[in-house]
Formats: sequence, C-alpha cells, structure tokens
Amino acid sequence: MSPQSDRMFAIHAPPSWKAGGVGLSLAGLGSSACAQFSASGSVNSSANVVRILSVASTSELSFGTFAAGSTSGAVVMSATGNRSATGGVTLVSAAGGSNGSVSLTGTPSTSYTVTLPGSVTLTATSGGATMNLGSFTTTLTGGQGSLNSAGSATFGIGGTLSVAANQQAAVYAGSFTVTLSYN
Repeated sequence: MSPQSDRMFAIHAPPSWKAGGVGLSLAGLGSSACAQFSASGSVNSSANVVRILSVASTSELSFGTFAAGSTSGAVVMSATGNRSATGGVTLVSAAGGSNGSVSLTGTPSTSYTVTLPGSVTLTATSGGATMNLGSFTTTLTGGQGSLNSAGSATFGIGGTLSVAANQQAAVYAGSFTVTLSYN
C-alpha cells in the first residue's frame, strides 16, 4: 500500500457520466478512512438543589365590618393595611379589618415571584349569598421579592371586595391560593 492510502480523495465526475456508467473501488482506503468521521468528547454537568419554598398565612385578609347601601360599592384593603370604601358602602370603624400577611421560607438570598388569583368568591355562612374578591395587591415590587440570608421573608396582601346593592347581611368567608416560585 502506498503512503497515501490513509488519505481521502474526492473524485468529481463530469456531468456527462451517468449513474452506473463508471465503477469505483474504495477498497484501498481501508478502515482508517471511516474512523475520521467520528469523534468523542466529554460534557460537564451540574445541579443546584434548592430548599422547597414553604408558605404560611400569618394574618388573614379581613375587610372588617361594613354596611351595604342601596347602591353597589367596594371595600378596598391595601397590602399595607389601609381600608377604604366606594359607592354605597359605609365602613364601621370599630372593626377595621386587616391586610393579609404571608411568611415564607426557602433557600437563603434567593429571589422569588408571587402569583395571586384573578378573583375568588366569598360565600355567606348562612343564606348562600356571595361577594367577589379580586384586584389583589402585595407589598412586593412587581410581585417579586428576595429571601433574606436566613432564608425567610414576609409580605402583605390586599384586595378589593365587591359589594352588591343591599348585600345580604352575613359573615362571608373564602380562601385563595398564593403561589410562589423561584426566579
């Protein structure tokens, strides 16, 4: 075998040659020519395991006591605890309500995002009347925060409770889900 037997050669046929008209033998190239078309290498891999985020309600979102008038309105509780009313709703100052408060724990110094529902329904404990709770707010900027160096954080939640004209007098209750995810 000549010293060139380990090299690859390209043969270009003129366009006038037709398939099957010329025979070509590659037997002289040997198996080393095929080995030139494969390669191997290594790839690094890694993983970052974080603590599961846990969430606990430390204070319920309460709209306090109010009276419904002959026109519809709303009770607004800010994420920092300021309560106001619109429309035909009259606030009773003796029972002022409170913003919701949530505490969470997870991987220290890690950022997270909070997702709240669009709205939920509060139902009267007797009589079956309902009110819509929505327009949720938080004390976080853009719904994002960071756990401190100990891996904990707290934030406030507010919302708007829609009150119908002549809303049935009753105690209303409901719940909503606070979803947290690492960024």
